[in-house]
Amino acid sequence: MRTILPIYRFIENHWLKQLLFLSLIVFLSIPANSENIILNGTTFRVAAGTSVISMETLDIKSGGVIYNAGTLVLKRNLVNENGSQNSLGSGTVELSGTTAQTISGNNTIQNLIVNNAAGITNSGQTLINGVLTLTSGRFTLGSYNLTLGSSASISGAPSATAMIVATGSGQMRKSFSAAGTFTFPVGDNTGVAEYTPVTLVFSSGSFAAGNYAGVNLVNSAYPGSSGSYLNRYWSIVQNGISSFSCNATFQYLLADVVGSESAIYCIRVSPLPEINYQVANVALHRLTANGLTSFGTYTGRLPSIDKILNLTVFLEGLYNGPGIMRKAQNEFGDQFGGNTADQIDIELHNSANYSNIVFTANDINLSTTGVAAAIIPAANSGSYYITVRHRNSIETTSALPVSFAGSTINYAMTNPLAVYGGNLLMMVGGAYVIYGGDVNQDGYIDTGDMTPVDNDGAAFATGYLPTDCNGDGFVDTGDMTIVDNNGAAFVTTITP
Repeated sequence: MRTILPIYRFIENHWLKQLLFLSLIVFLSIPANSENIILNGTTFRVAAGTSVISMETLDIKSGGVIYNAGTLVLKRNLVNENGSQNSLGSGTVELSGTTAQTISGNNTIQNLIVNNAAGITNSGQTLINGVLTLTSGRFTLGSYNLTLGSSASISGAPSATAMIVATGSGQMRKSFSAAGTFTFPVGDNTGVAEYTPVTLVFSSGSFAAGNYAGVNLVNSAYPGSSGSYLNRYWSIVQNGISSFSCNATFQYLLADVVGSESAIYCIRVSPLPEINYQVANVALHRLTANGLTSFGTYTGRLPSIDKILNLTVFLEGLYNGPGIMRKAQNEFGDQFGGNTADQIDIELHNSANYSNIVFTANDINLSTTGVAAAIIPAANSGSYYITVRHRNSIETTSALPVSFAGSTINYAMTNPLAVYGGNLLMMVGGAYVIYGGDVNQDGYIDTGDMTPVDNDGAAFATGYLPTDCNGDGFVDTGDMTIVDNNGAAFVTTITP
């Protein structure tokens, strides 16, 4: 084979090339010591049950084809110059050199054996449809992906010396044909090689053709971590997987722990808001996040503590003074139980750009004493404008951005100085309330609001309706009066 392959490069006749390669089967036990090149228009076949050993780089030129139904043993590099994803056949490729190897190009391989203690670098998009056997050596992804098809599996004994190094932008990806379990044998080789696999257990979901879940990781603390935390975080992405429920486990090492391991929780740190999951399993050095319906970036650190916003506000339509509101009615009685008068939405707006809504808490109960309590995610620790929305009231905003640095935030919109533009109505007795009557929620109280009130009044409409501005369960002159008065005063929304 030392002689045959170099001679082959200079044979121009296609049929002679084919004949020459078929003759190689007779000499399969002879190693090739020169670079092996598969030229354009040539198919190199390895028959089932046979093996070919390439001692030097195997270079597949654009238009060249390898059909491997047996075992192709590579002791040096694999270079595939075909531009699109290129199949190497239905057999096994074994990377078992004694010096570092590289696999480049877009290769589709049925079975891949990684058996090189010196390591292998992935320099192309690699797809495996059969079995990936991790015997020895680390397979480093860098900026390229390693994808396992829906029927692919892992064999061998993954460890710090036999794993996928996924610390670059490249991901280890796995396709799924249905709900099931897969362990991504990933880790890092930053300083000391560390094996820190991720296991995904899909209990349900829809898995489209070409789907995948992908994993990579970083061997350092997630930015902003302090106190007790891990020097490690993992990112999971998915494509083509929808309506799913998944449990995830993340294996870490005791060397990753800073501070107290027992104080660390599994946290999804991105995208915001942060989500707290289970406390770390200190016996197994493992994080767990159950019931995932979307993915992101996960690490171990102190749990995020949500904040409480206690907001005081009164609504004109329900105000029954002093300091009290009636309960909104429907056609049968109270719309809400307990001491809830009605519900409001609370928005936090960016202090520099009001049009940017940072967080929204919907359907927050507002008590008859004008108090609403909303849970705000811990990640929202800056200063924000607070905006209140109600089904038939004017959108009303705090006078200035309010700091959310603490764990409890108290704010009262009961004084014009506390509201942007002083946009409150003073009631008899001196109390201030949010203007009512913005039935169509366009920011203005005008004929656009009066028309639906008139129409519902003429139809003797009852129930918990936006046109019922005074909340008594009936649409009538009491509601028309609120709209008329505020419309005549040209009441509008005033925002930063």
